[in-house]
Amino acid sequence: MVDISKFITFIMWVSIGYLCGSIPTGYWIGRLKGIDLTKIGSGSTGATNVLRTLGKGPALITFTIDIVKGFLPVYFCSKFVDSSFIVVVVGLICLLGHSKSIFLGFKGGKSSATGLGVVAAFSWEIALITIVLWALIVYTSKYSSVGSIIAVPLVPLWFFLFHRPLPYIIFGILAASYIVGIRHKDNIKRLLNGTEPKIGQKKSDDKQ
Repeated sequence: MVDISKFITFIMWVSIGYLCGSIPTGYWIGRLKGIDLTKIGSGSTGATNVLRTLGKGPALITFTIDIVKGFLPVYFCSKFVDSSFIVVVVGLICLLGHSKSIFLGFKGGKSSATGLGVVAAFSWEIALITIVLWALIVYTSKYSSVGSIIAVPLVPLWFFLFHRPLPYIIFGILAASYIVGIRHKDNIKRLLNGTEPKIGQKKSDDKQ
């Protein structure tokens, strides 16, 4: 028999996670400047497209808020709900919300920054390792996508090596599969074809 109170709690936190993840930070910043990011460059609302379209300041704001919107719902859920399963589901839903925002007709970004926020709620040490590794890869390769493609799949390994709970490891595997295997699928194709634009490169036909 289903425990109604637990079911309601589950639905409430999942809804909070999705709505927080759905906040289209980059899109709203673009609209303030009269620009629709969904119709420029890649059509992504993430920090990379914001950087190419609007510059470093707006990109940094977008990146920061996208991290926070992944961190807060998962952090507070972990404090109020005694279920690692629910916490992990909320984390995954945050990623889905960012890439399939209800405010944008289920469009969005690649979910990397929001995923980093979720990881930070689970373990600030692993989040720090991930962002430092990502930054080093991006600095040396000049490709934002390469940083995500390499750093994100290592997250479940860090959870394992740091002896974090099994649900966190499962989250890492599922999140990496979604972020890299689905959201960065086109980036991987362009990297293999040699057509992936580098950080700071501005072209009207960019698909990053």
